[in-house]
Amino acid sequence: MSLDENTQIFVTESHELLEDMESALLDLERSPNDADLINRVFRAAHTIKGSSGLFGFDHIVEFTHVAENLLDDVRNCLVPVSGDLISLFMRVKDHISLLIQSVVDDSEVNQEENKALLEMLNAFKAGSGDATGVVCENNANDSDAGEDPDEDVKGKVKSEDWHISIRLGIDTFRQGFNPQVMFNQIKELGEIKKARLVTEVIPLLNDVNSESCFMGWEIILTSSEDKNTISEVFEFFDDAKIDILPPKSHINDYKEMIKNLPDDDLVIGQILVEIGALTENELQQALNQQKEEGGLTGDILIEQGSIQPEVVDTVVEKQKKIRNEKQRELSFVRVDSEKLDVLVTLVGELVISGAKVSQMAEHREDDELIESMEEMMTTLEEMRESALGLRMVPIANTLNRFNRVVRDISKDLNKKIRLEITGGETELDKTVIERIGDPLTHLIRNSMDHGIELPAERVLAGKEEEGVIHLKAFHETGTIVIEVIDNGKGLDAEKLFSLAKERGLVKEGDDLSDKEIYNLIFEPGFSTAKTVSNISGRGVGMDVVRRNIEALRGSVAINSEKNIGTTISIRLPLTLAIIDGFHVRVADESFIIPLDMIDECVTLTEDQKEEVKSHNYINLREEVLPLIRMDDYLGIQNSHAKTSRINVVVVQFAGKKLGLLVDELDGEAQAVIKPLGRVFQGVRGFAGFTILGSGQLALIMDIPDLVKSAIQREKTEHKNQYRPQEDIEVTKPLIH
Repeated sequence: MSLDENTQIFVTESHELLEDMESALLDLERSPNDADLINRVFRAAHTIKGSSGLFGFDHIVEFTHVAENLLDDVRNCLVPVSGDLISLFMRVKDHISLLIQSVVDDSEVNQEENKALLEMLNAFKAGSGDATGVVCENNANDSDAGEDPDEDVKGKVKSEDWHISIRLGIDTFRQGFNPQVMFNQIKELGEIKKARLVTEVIPLLNDVNSESCFMGWEIILTSSEDKNTISEVFEFFDDAKIDILPPKSHINDYKEMIKNLPDDDLVIGQILVEIGALTENELQQALNQQKEEGGLTGDILIEQGSIQPEVVDTVVEKQKKIRNEKQRELSFVRVDSEKLDVLVTLVGELVISGAKVSQMAEHREDDELIESMEEMMTTLEEMRESALGLRMVPIANTLNRFNRVVRDISKDLNKKIRLEITGGETELDKTVIERIGDPLTHLIRNSMDHGIELPAERVLAGKEEEGVIHLKAFHETGTIVIEVIDNGKGLDAEKLFSLAKERGLVKEGDDLSDKEIYNLIFEPGFSTAKTVSNISGRGVGMDVVRRNIEALRGSVAINSEKNIGTTISIRLPLTLAIIDGFHVRVADESFIIPLDMIDECVTLTEDQKEEVKSHNYINLREEVLPLIRMDDYLGIQNSHAKTSRINVVVVQFAGKKLGLLVDELDGEAQAVIKPLGRVFQGVRGFAGFTILGSGQLALIMDIPDLVKSAIQREKTEHKNQYRPQEDIEVTKPLIH
């Protein structure tokens, strides 16, 4: 379904509100007395309901209305906060998300789930839910108010007026309703002291439809009627959003109303008058005093006893929020991600074209043109960095969603598990972030199921009952590393090796290090679970995790210590588009090495040239450096005969070094990564290709894979010549 711009904004903002609702619910479970958290959940449901009504999404309005009613009872301390209530609203949040998705997909709603949740919400509201939770602390105020309704009870606002907030539905006119009739009925109930048209619901002129209603009002009414009588005026406005606040309501109700007011540039006095917490006369007295003596309006109103400090503080927060949001709106522009992808692609092509022109200038030996091209290439590099930066987003949103995953699964497993997150500000390419969520989910589920022990087992092992899973993200040498760390029972290398033998993955005589054994977990069909559950145990998933990460040019590895815990490390490139490279040649062939993986370039001495004739390593400053002869690796004969110099490019990945023997070093070059295609799928050692300024094609070396090849070769062929380096996590071919 193709959505118009306004509807797309509704969908995006609703999902943001649902994320905030989930975050507040998780915090509320730990702090059930926190009124601000309850209000955050209520405000999210309330806003989604109102916005849905404006767009005519009645099925969302009907469902969120019932949820909102229960939340209102929670706010008023009529329903306690309990584990069951939190779990119910987690399901409510998920269902609202599906309802919104049904708008996007133009699909049917799951009526059975809808009906079941409505019944559960009504059951809680009727008092048949879990009544063993924590009751908020406002009940005392309610009971006190019952003893003397005319007394200025602490916690109440001294207002004699009703406040009515109205947002009519988009189909009000089509349904035959006239807002003027509604106003006439309100006038019959009392005196309308103030009625302000809300303009925030009015769209741009191009989007206005004469048959659609975009009206809303904030009304102050003086009336002796009760709430039921006033509510009857609006009973036929099914898709309208109506909020009615009685006189002398609790401070929290006014604070919530202030937060839900339109984001208009009103001064503090105007806001207090608009919600009915202050009369025009009280405001005028304060303004007169301010004119004579100076000072802040809010402070003067508090000194006069006209308003409580808590209400003034909420208005000040509202004003700050409006200012910050307006500044944010001026600073940010919503852009379709596809447009960013096109921009990055065009910048990449511009880089290639610039390299061609630059090379032409050098061939012509035109100093003036060369200087101009150098300036242009500097600008191009800045443009490239800016374009790539547009696609970089913090990984926090992806990591934070696992709070819910850990909560739900820990309850299913009867385990106590806490999730800790660090490095959420770390930025990563949007494309990578979109595809890393599923692998991380599987790794966390595995850590919870296989890693963290049951509370009783942890106590017997001398640990705290509550296990901890730590999600950690950080930058390292041109890559981003994401670690899933648990303080569970760790991995048993002997047990894993035995299971691997049973499944035919290893042989009896195989000599594997502990790290190699741990990585057998990523083999298809390998599972340590004794029984199959809905969490894990079927032997599928970890191999898929590895394939998905490798498809992102990434790597995954495991490190573990028995009875201490396990660390699973994922290493990913920062971007999938353009890299800074170093151009080298072997015979007449060109290659690009990622610049951030180069440690140094060395020209071999005569002694070292003799050494490499018989060994696949050299002694570089008292350090054994494994070598790969790129001519042998590529099957190019006698490449070194063309030059008396033998150059070694020392590359590094994950702390391990390797020397690449090449003929020529041609300097730095920006490379636009292009896929090798299906014909070359599975080719090891190369990440893709790029087009040089000369128009020649150059393969991009996959350094992690080359490092792995060298280490494995040295372990098998030269065990007695030098101590081999340990296995490391390795990126597979970058492009498939």
